[in-house]
Amino acid sequence: MPNFSRFAIVAVVLAAANWVNLATAHRGGDSEITHRRLLEGPHECILYLKEMQFEDPTLRNSSWSCEVGGVEMMDVEGISKDWIDAHDPVSGESVLKTRDAYVQQSAANGASTMFVPNGASVSIERLSEDDSRRKNIASTKTGTFKTLVLRVIDSTGAAYSTLPQLQDDLFTDSANVRTQYAACSYNQLIIEPASDINAATTPGVAEITVTGGVASDSNFEALARTKATEVYGNLSSQYGLVVFCQPRAGTWLAYAYVNHWASFYNGFWCSSLTAQMHEIGHNFNMDHSGKGTEEYGDRSGYMGYSQNSDDTPIMCFNAAKNYQLGWYNTGQQQLSVNPVTFAGTTQTYVMNGINEFKADGTNTNTIVLRLELNGDADTTAGIDYYIGYNRQAGINSGTEMAQDQVVVLQKTGGGGTGIGKSLQLAALSVGESHVLQTFNSGATSVTINFASVTTDLKDATVTMAVSGSTPTQPPTQPPTQPPTQ
Repeated sequence: MPNFSRFAIVAVVLAAANWVNLATAHRGGDSEITHRRLLEGPHECILYLKEMQFEDPTLRNSSWSCEVGGVEMMDVEGISKDWIDAHDPVSGESVLKTRDAYVQQSAANGASTMFVPNGASVSIERLSEDDSRRKNIASTKTGTFKTLVLRVIDSTGAAYSTLPQLQDDLFTDSANVRTQYAACSYNQLIIEPASDINAATTPGVAEITVTGGVASDSNFEALARTKATEVYGNLSSQYGLVVFCQPRAGTWLAYAYVNHWASFYNGFWCSSLTAQMHEIGHNFNMDHSGKGTEEYGDRSGYMGYSQNSDDTPIMCFNAAKNYQLGWYNTGQQQLSVNPVTFAGTTQTYVMNGINEFKADGTNTNTIVLRLELNGDADTTAGIDYYIGYNRQAGINSGTEMAQDQVVVLQKTGGGGTGIGKSLQLAALSVGESHVLQTFNSGATSVTINFASVTTDLKDATVTMAVSGSTPTQPPTQPPTQPPTQ
């Protein structure tokens, strides 16, 4: 497969010449003039998964977009999300290659969409490790992320909040995305305001005015990104994260691109602690935390449903996300075991909440326990299980579900450290058990029991009883003596 130049792609997509004007009919007989450009020859763009929350928790939207030249993000039409999903793309690490596709741009609002018609050549491939376009936010759960917050003003003058208030909501008040990522990671992940922006007044927080559109426009994101690039230059090369606080419009809550630097918020949701943590969690490659049939049903951590609250709740993430993040992987505090190797035995673990983590490894108890099934062998649909003690204390004092209970989770896809949805299977009180029956093709069951807890609720004793017999080695035969002469 040829190595197509991304610079050539940008030149073709953004070229002003040779556009074909088309009239597209709307209901009521009106029409909209659109410009269409055939992408002659081979072209490519980087796939990103866009996850959008709505104020109605039963709604969500998950779709693939394509970023061209690190600047323009376009929706993709003509191929279904199911088709893209079937090719196992990794957000920010996979390239969509097309031939005979075209870009259509609305003359009314400038919105660009990539169309892949029937008969067009299309493929999805993984970017090489040394490709400069490959995003690595997913593999970077520690370090300092220089962050720019943009208050976006539309052409009517509509905007949300003020620069000082946004600086307070995101950087300086008692609880915000900066303080909570620092607290949950034990200062391993720092979100730092961009000190080169408004350093004397509102460091890291600025505003841009989009003169060509209003917040309800379908392409308002594109207009805001274009204006931000015009004012501040290439955003991805200068900032680890960029937060767009947009004027209130519609019933969407917020959205972000997975393994990417950008997140977008609808009005007052930019001040919501849970929305900030959730969307930037997507930037850091985390998927949703569900329970039962509810996509966001696990409210023990921030990857469940968001709520309109400024400084609360104070919590972190569930055990599946904690293992993926790797913040507590010191000494015996994070463990990964294959239960089948313990067939016929009962293992005992003393578990603590994340508030008891010791960076020097002096805590010999377990905070995160992973039970390996086939997650590493099948990173698309493989399953592993995770056990955690959701202690309601300290940095997790505001957890909203399964407080002081032992939580059993299933994660599908991503193996131990990649992106995958988690599902809360059980929240156990003392004396309760949950049985997992999928090990060893169903021949081995694993029973997780919350055996006891100390009076201060600090140390939870959890047992793992594995059915079956302990594997035995075949008997060793003594060497045959040579015959006597």
